[in-house]
Amino acid sequence: MKRIQVIYIGMVSMIFFMHSFGWAQGDPSFRQNQFNALMLNPAQAGGNSYSDISVLALNQWIGVPGSPRTFTVSGNFNFIKNFGIGVAVLGDEYGPVKMLKGEVNLAYHLKLSKKWTFSLGLRGALGNTSLRLGDLTVINPNDPYFQTNIQSGLNLNAGWGGLLYSKRFYLGFSQPKIASTRFQGQDMTDFVDSHNGMIGYIGGDIPLSPSVDFRPNVVTRYVKNTPFNLDVNAIFTINKMVDLGASYQLNSGIGCILGIEISKRFYVGYSYSYPLTSLNKVSFQSHELGMRYKFNERVTKAQSPRFFMN
Repeated sequence: MKRIQVIYIGMVSMIFFMHSFGWAQGDPSFRQNQFNALMLNPAQAGGNSYSDISVLALNQWIGVPGSPRTFTVSGNFNFIKNFGIGVAVLGDEYGPVKMLKGEVNLAYHLKLSKKWTFSLGLRGALGNTSLRLGDLTVINPNDPYFQTNIQSGLNLNAGWGGLLYSKRFYLGFSQPKIASTRFQGQDMTDFVDSHNGMIGYIGGDIPLSPSVDFRPNVVTRYVKNTPFNLDVNAIFTINKMVDLGASYQLNSGIGCILGIEISKRFYVGYSYSYPLTSLNKVSFQSHELGMRYKFNERVTKAQSPRFFMN
């Protein structure tokens, strides 16, 4: 095998391993999943009683060179009864790696009874990954193989998911990627089997008093040959306007969540995370900021559930 191919496969294998080890899914995980529901599951498209546009930005491990920086922009629309359309763009940068992905999600919501609805969603995605080799510090700075950048080219992928929900409860599962991972024409499946990755989550809305609601949710992510990932959030909503809560990520970190409904259409959320691993020796903070604008709200006798937070 040529030297350039060895370098490509070695570097990309390490990158995919690091990325999957950190998030166990190939896509970053967020604390404020109400801004990221479409990335979790295409069946979330059209799941709310309104349409919305959301923006979410994450800056992890501040102070560490090359630490991850991620953003998502998404639109979730329910213009057609029982049918949802969602579009999303994900940008992710860590070390010399930069990823950009766009996706379209379609979902059909089937009424099972007066209380329960089941949604089935499909996803189509297009992405590109670039590796800036020139940004790396190497033993021989004049090595020609580290003077230029390499790119994966456009990669097509697809996914599917299901969602069962009522006004007070939801249970979702998805396979975000069904195609194998490729880079520079090389199949990376032997290194990270991400196309078999699964996401499962469960949550609810429990009224504690006329002014306080409790909204717990659990999100799990699994990819073969990578550590199991578990996120647990406990959110308290006060007067339907302010969200206060705590988050825990298995073998990763703890944090707090704050959300404020500034108006009937505009919501702002913030999350802070503290690492429980050896990373806390070099960095002790990660920040996440989200904003959502909602419109075209439908008033029905059976309101949609409040996924994660709302």
